Amino acid sequence: MNLLNFLVDVKDHIAQSGIHDGFQLSGVRNMGLMQTRHAKSNTCAVIDPLIGLVLQGQKTVQYGSRRIEYAAGDVLIVGQTLPTISSVVNATPEVPFIAAYVSIDMQIVRNLYSDIDGGRGQDNTAPAFLAGTAEDELIDAMARLFRLRRDPVEEQALGAAALREVYFRVLRSKHGQALQQMIHLDSKANQIAKAIAHIRKEYRGTIKASDLASIAGMSASIFYENFKQITANSPLQYQKDLRLHDAQQMLQQAQAPISQIALAVGYESAAQFSREFSRKFGAAPKTFVGAQAS
Repeated sequence: MNLLNFLVDVKDHIAQSGIHDGFQLSGVRNMGLMQTRHAKSNTCAVIDPLIGLVLQGQKTVQYGSRRIEYAAGDVLIVGQTLPTISSVVNATPEVPFIAAYVSIDMQIVRNLYSDIDGGRGQDNTAPAFLAGTAEDELIDAMARLFRLRRDPVEEQALGAAALREVYFRVLRSKHGQALQQMIHLDSKANQIAKAIAHIRKEYRGTIKASDLASIAGMSASIFYENFKQITANSPLQYQKDLRLHDAQQMLQQAQAPISQIALAVGYESAAQFSREFSRKFGAAPKTFVGAQAS
């Protein structure tokens, strides 16, 4: 199945679901769909490891100091949890942004290792988010997984194998480094993932860089270098991004006064919060109160 046929299949499913905008489950394991019918900017999300295939439209994502652009026919591979700011470009009700996403089960990915490479391989650090033109084999594998939604018996019998093939195609692809580096439990990328998990859990509090390096099992300098290479962020800025993303969502939902939100996400000073928020999003916190990102 080529990209256009896959797009038609997904459009039919979305139309039948009655969910015109946003994320929805596809009816098969680990796969979800996204449709956005209007251009949007400054949309915050903390994304977990995933594989995405853009079927229509264009999007940009900023994580740390890196900016990624991808459009119809591109695959995106995210190997670590990342706070992001995204923009959907030129979407309309007639030509919306549409993408299929597959969440990553690292246990299945690691079980594929012996089928891909019998050697140890190099323990290099690659960026956690990579994107580029999808190979035909991957498009076909994702389309086959999606088609299983039509028959629950087929999904039950063949879903695991279909999902495994998607992972296999990604690992073998030229953009697969973001996932390849996560195969070995003792790789640098997995050690950094342990530190990321700690930051996510404790981001409202005080986190010492030395503690993060210890969790990762690295010296302070090596930890900082690898963290920056993978996430395009310093550990401190990564923590701040989590705080500010959380605050933006709370502001949009008008959950509490600005000063109270600042305290809730870990800031001791509302003034410092306002400065860092404005620097991050280009507007003062009050402009986000009760308004969805547009």
